[in-house]
Amino acid sequence: VEVASRGGNFLLNVGPRPDGTIQPDFQERLRAMGDWLSVNGDSIYGSTYGPVQGMASIRTTAKDNKIFVHVMEWSATALEISGIKPKVLSARLLATGQSLKFTQGDALLRLDLPSKMSDANVTTIALMTS
Repeated sequence: VEVASRGGNFLLNVGPRPDGTIQPDFQERLRAMGDWLSVNGDSIYGSTYGPVQGMASIRTTAKDNKIFVHVMEWSATALEISGIKPKVLSARLLATGQSLKFTQGDALLRLDLPSKMSDANVTTIALMTS
């Protein structure tokens, strides 16, 4: 997420052992990444850097008429984001499809969040824009 939100490509340096096997701890991490991407891949594959940079608690990516907000720290019942200029038409959790209530002014988007993250690592919110 960190690399994609800055427009980069992430390369994995996971080499096999001399016998051709992958270390078990590497296998575990790769499976976890694959599981997360199977749900949230739309926010990574074919996306580019997002419109919001420099907020510690989120990263953003963008593709077509979508902005993806990757929530790194879930600490409140609302998330306020400045810097999203297109009109937001809808907001939903990517993992569950749950719609989120939001308000958008000239300079600020406020998303009402559920009490718990939908993903233990990074929860992704899809914003459909005009």
